[in-house]
Amino acid sequence: MKKLNLILLLLLIPFVFSSCDATADKEIKNRLIIEGVGIDYDSESKEYILTVQVLEASKSGEEGGQSAPVVNYTVTGKTVASALNSLWENTGRYPLYSQNRIIVIGSSLNGDNITRALDFFVREYTARADVTVAAATGSAADVMMIQNGGEIPAKLIENSIREGNENSAAVDTELYNVVNLSMEKTTSFTLPLLEIVKDRNADGEAVKVTGTYCYMKNGKKNHLSDMETMMYKFITDDVELGTMSMSADGVAIGLDIISSSTDVKTELRDNKPHFSIEIKCAVDILEYGNVDFLNIDDETVNRICLQTQDYIESCTTQLLHRQLKEEKCDIFRFFRHLLLKYPEVYNQLATDYENALSEFSYDVQAKVTVRKIGQESMVNR
Repeated sequence: MKKLNLILLLLLIPFVFSSCDATADKEIKNRLIIEGVGIDYDSESKEYILTVQVLEASKSGEEGGQSAPVVNYTVTGKTVASALNSLWENTGRYPLYSQNRIIVIGSSLNGDNITRALDFFVREYTARADVTVAAATGSAADVMMIQNGGEIPAKLIENSIREGNENSAAVDTELYNVVNLSMEKTTSFTLPLLEIVKDRNADGEAVKVTGTYCYMKNGKKNHLSDMETMMYKFITDDVELGTMSMSADGVAIGLDIISSSTDVKTELRDNKPHFSIEIKCAVDILEYGNVDFLNIDDETVNRICLQTQDYIESCTTQLLHRQLKEEKCDIFRFFRHLLLKYPEVYNQLATDYENALSEFSYDVQAKVTVRKIGQESMVNR
């Protein structure tokens, strides 16, 4: 019996040690810690070109260095999976996707190519569902390779998008948003739009969040400016904070958005979908460009409220017209509203949803209240 136990033990030893080796291979020091991935596409070779930003653990603790503690690898492949697999072949370290901060889509990808490029990250079990997805006005590689004086570029881009979203100048789209919205037959999802600009504080370039990319399944695309992005967020009830600059009676005015809420009501008028959008917004007057620093009287405050309401109503209506009538792009999920209230009408129109969008009607009503004038509360007046 003892001899049998000894034989069994000897047989188990190789498996025990091989298991230890496999575990060792998965230690952090033996992994490529992915910080960001930029995806471009070569239509001639029909290959994906990936720029993969990897954290260099040996440099991450250093101080005073001018170069970021990351290395960018460029890999190619007929699929995103094959391109990323070559990282292991070239470095001997297996990629770790759980730390990935951002995926940047280059301008060479349009329409369904975008969702195809993201398919790997949806299926890879170590990838995060909440990783930020953004679009570049040009090459994704150029965006990923920007150096920022010792900072991790992917982290700076991620923070810029989050900050822009909080201030209603950008959207913050995560991978699970892309998956959920792309599964809706009629919805065009949005991505934060990145642009490379000259850095005034350094002799080089920087990445700026410059608006919103609108994904269209027919292969086309369109962009929203930062002002249009705020109006889009008003319509979709996604405004948290933000600053509006406008002119009233020839005077430049700065308004700080304190709170906002939007209600969209769906009905049928003449058997066609109609959407009534009601926006309620509270603001502080940050700046009133008169030359004598005089206090703002109640009449002026009321006039500012009315002119701000007109500004929001006018800008949102223009955006609705451009997206629904001209671009034929439903970034507002109006078809989703229609499905929930009138499923039969939805089923009839969804088969040719792009042309159906031009038949949609809408009206916008904004209600603006002023909370403070600088440091003075309106409640105490």
